[in-house]
Amino acid sequence: MMGRTHATSGAVAYLAIQPLLDHAGILASTPATVVIGTIAAAGAALLPDLDHEHATVTQSLGPVTRVATKLVSALSGGHRNGTHSLLGLVVFVLAAWAATLAPLAFALTLGFLFSIALSALHLEVSRCTVVHTLLVVLLSVAALWVLGYSSIPVTSLALPVAVGVGIAAHIAGDMLTKEGCPLFYPFWKFRFHILSLTTGGPTERAVVGPALGLAAVGLCLWQSGIADLDWNWLVTLLR
Repeated sequence: MMGRTHATSGAVAYLAIQPLLDHAGILASTPATVVIGTIAAAGAALLPDLDHEHATVTQSLGPVTRVATKLVSALSGGHRNGTHSLLGLVVFVLAAWAATLAPLAFALTLGFLFSIALSALHLEVSRCTVVHTLLVVLLSVAALWVLGYSSIPVTSLALPVAVGVGIAAHIAGDMLTKEGCPLFYPFWKFRFHILSLTTGGPTERAVVGPALGLAAVGLCLWQSGIADLDWNWLVTLLR
């Protein structure tokens, strides 16, 4: 799957699962949790492709992500191996949990995830290393402010949950392609796949991508409560 498809799938997955987490008492649905978790999940959904030198996430922060890609690729066994497995998912979630232990690490991680999520939109600004650096700093400061100086409740659990959802969405998306994913790597290298779509092919561009976009809009409207409003006034006005 392409970068923007992965990012959208991460956002959609988080928006879909957030009410269930709230109902189960795991993660409350506050405005800050929903917004931060959704964007973080969108960014996290790009992380497994840090094993590929031409991936969207690799190009997102210039030298920083290019060096990270070389390291991740070497440790994970190359593209679509360790980072696309259940073990990889656990490692990413544990790293996100570790980042919650220090406010600065938490803020920088959020800034990084927000920044690579923007890169999936293919904005020209996302190709500028200087602007990206400033963006990460500003987002990190904002995250610190939210955590330390605001009355808005943001539980640290939101980050590992969002990362886990984003990574899972990425793996599920790549299992729709013919290459599949080695879920039990390195213990079993068999690649599981549900369909045999081609990355960047017409089905992804014309069906999967638009469907995810519509799902994201619908879930946003649902979570905002707009669907529960009384729309009789609009019907009357249109008459």
